Amino acid sequence: MKHIQLIIVCTALMLGCKSVKITEGKEYQMNDYVAISQQFSSMETPYVIDLKKGNKRLVFIGCSHTRDTTSSEFTIIEKYFNDLQPQVTFNEGGQIPAAISFQSRNDAITRKGETGLLKYLSDKASIQMLNGDISDSLEFALTLKEHPRDDLFLYYMMERFVVPYLNNAYGNKPFEELYSQVMEAWFIKPGFPLSEDEKRITYFKQLYQKKIGRPFVLEVNEDNFEKFDYINGGDCKFCAIGRTSKKVRDIALLEKIDKAFDRYDRVMVTFGHGHALAIEPALKQILEKTENK
Repeated sequence: MKHIQLIIVCTALMLGCKSVKITEGKEYQMNDYVAISQQFSSMETPYVIDLKKGNKRLVFIGCSHTRDTTSSEFTIIEKYFNDLQPQVTFNEGGQIPAAISFQSRNDAITRKGETGLLKYLSDKASIQMLNGDISDSLEFALTLKEHPRDDLFLYYMMERFVVPYLNNAYGNKPFEELYSQVMEAWFIKPGFPLSEDEKRITYFKQLYQKKIGRPFVLEVNEDNFEKFDYINGGDCKFCAIGRTSKKVRDIALLEKIDKAFDRYDRVMVTFGHGHALAIEPALKQILEKTENK
């Protein structure tokens, strides 16, 4: 278990971050991602953390990110939502605009997985669902202080686009066509620093060959998966970058949950199951201190 002393401080209206900086301060106890990775293959999802202290209660559901409407994961989310009757909820992956709604439970799941279902349930209960993550632009600003720009670019492109593409997240859409869309939406718009030449797919392929030592091939193989998987330890450079990304996001989420208990008694969160395992000790810390709130 590690004590994380870097915190993300939000200067905000209500709970939304306007500006964020990393500073020395509060300690959060967190499990090491490499150490807990041994549990991933045997753990059942969703991984539910249900914590109570006095009149405060937190339900954190670690999800597998499925969109299978028949999955028991969604039945469990509904069960805990109805039992807790949260006053505020937090999702992974960015703020869903209030104007976006879903026609039904299955519509929500098919379009947005657990985030869609949580938004659907929150809307029905007339409560806010807030972004538990930080913006890409903010994450880039923080991680660029820790790792070289070209290494970060290759990691993010592989982890957020190539690996999901190879896992059939985008159906039969052409890779190069999607690459241009991803570049615009996920890198250029959030302000990742790239020259005009570096925005082209040829740069990505050249960078991959330089860093990995062989040409990029769009297929499921060890180079495309294991060398970019944050749970792998040792001298895996891009895996370490992945853990930096996870930790930055974890700390932001913990700060938001912590602040939420200043206003609310009942809070519910859906995030990936890896995050749940990593921050479970910190969540217990937060609930322990809510007795004074």
